[in-house]
Amino acid sequence: MIAAWRRLTLRSRLTAAFALVFGAMLLAYALAVYLLIRDRFAAELDHRLDQEVEIAERSIGRDVNGRLIWRNAHNSEEGEWTRNVAWIDVWHADGTLALRRQDAATGSGETSLPSLDIAWTGLRSLELPGEVHLRLLQRRVSLEGEMVLVRAALREDDFARGLVVVLWVMAGGLPVALLVAGAGGYWLAGRGLAPIHRMAGEAEAIHAGRLEARLPVDNPFDEPGRLAVAFNALLARLEAAFGELRRFTADASHELRTPLTVIRSVGEVGLREPHSEAEYRNMIGTMLEEVDRLTLLTTMLLELTRSECGPAEIKCEQIDLRQLIRDEAGFLGVLAEEGHVCIDLDLPEIPVLVSGDWTMLRQALINLLDNAIKHSPPGATVTLACQAGDERMKIGISDQGDGIPVEHLPHVFERFYRVDTSRSQDGSRSGGFGLGLAIARWAVEAHGGQIAAKSSLGKGARFEISLPPLQQSFETLPTLRGN
Repeated sequence: MIAAWRRLTLRSRLTAAFALVFGAMLLAYALAVYLLIRDRFAAELDHRLDQEVEIAERSIGRDVNGRLIWRNAHNSEEGEWTRNVAWIDVWHADGTLALRRQDAATGSGETSLPSLDIAWTGLRSLELPGEVHLRLLQRRVSLEGEMVLVRAALREDDFARGLVVVLWVMAGGLPVALLVAGAGGYWLAGRGLAPIHRMAGEAEAIHAGRLEARLPVDNPFDEPGRLAVAFNALLARLEAAFGELRRFTADASHELRTPLTVIRSVGEVGLREPHSEAEYRNMIGTMLEEVDRLTLLTTMLLELTRSECGPAEIKCEQIDLRQLIRDEAGFLGVLAEEGHVCIDLDLPEIPVLVSGDWTMLRQALINLLDNAIKHSPPGATVTLACQAGDERMKIGISDQGDGIPVEHLPHVFERFYRVDTSRSQDGSRSGGFGLGLAIARWAVEAHGGQIAAKSSLGKGARFEISLPPLQQSFETLPTLRGN
């Protein structure tokens, strides 16, 4: 049953659900109406029966002998019989019959009437032989100073026939109402789902080469409109992601092609004609340099791939940023000496503690410091500083290079983005792949931090890292780094 229900279209399921709910509501309404009509008919019958008893009371008198008699039995309004009256009788307190009026429908003998229960008074329904249905009222009244028992009955046949008619009308009208409700529900479901059908058609036409397409939005506030808006936002993200992927693939291919081309060219030169041992050594050295470039590029690409695979797994440990800066300044000191660049440290005396992954933060700092050294002229100074704040721990790396043009600042942390592309095409030390800053940003943001670049043309550039302070919520922390 469930499987068959799921195979139905949404329109069919909505129609069926609407018809079922409407049918249940209609059935409940019909039942309520039936009970109301029944109770109303019963109340009207009891009221008329009570009136008949009152008329009977006013129609009874005594003759000259003191016996109870009917007065004005044929002419007065009070003595006039209604067509529904079955009988009226009057009984003395000793249980003897005093008076009786009876219509032809109930028979002519006492045997056709229920026996007297002198102790009971009230209202009840009863059935006589011949399928005669009666409503009986029995009441004690005082007549001419005597306490007597008056019984009156009305036929319920018309009442029963009326209820049967009501039931037939309801039974015949319910299927028709359900049919109309189903047709109306099917039409309304079609109208309501029409925008979704249009969106489905538009979505089927969208593919990797047509991600710029968008779904139409008739009303951004209703459910189909909100769905279209959300889907368009998803398409925009997919389009941006595909664009990034295309650029990443193109840039990576270009960066990989250059060292491979150099290796192949050097190898072909070495194979075409004989060379001296020194020349072969130079060729092999060149090839090894390009292999190193390939290895570095591959490592960086793997790091970027990690950044695209969701949140990084950070091995939290307690780190003193002062010691981190000292270690990396010493690590890149040889590179700075080769470029005749001085590294100056501006560190506070108190520990600057953060929680994080030593390896990731070290890589970010290496990339930033390496970038500063590469873009500093001989004789320049690269300054590394850190400071502790109430809410953030900060690291600053400043150089004295040419600076970064304002139009490039928003893009310096993008993958494969280079301010001066001419310096990187030949694979020189000052060039790079345009990946170091992107990796640095990923490492910093993975720690809940921020990284920013500032620059003044002709005065150099400054990169700032801000990190959350040491979180005391860690139950256990590895060995303190930097002590």
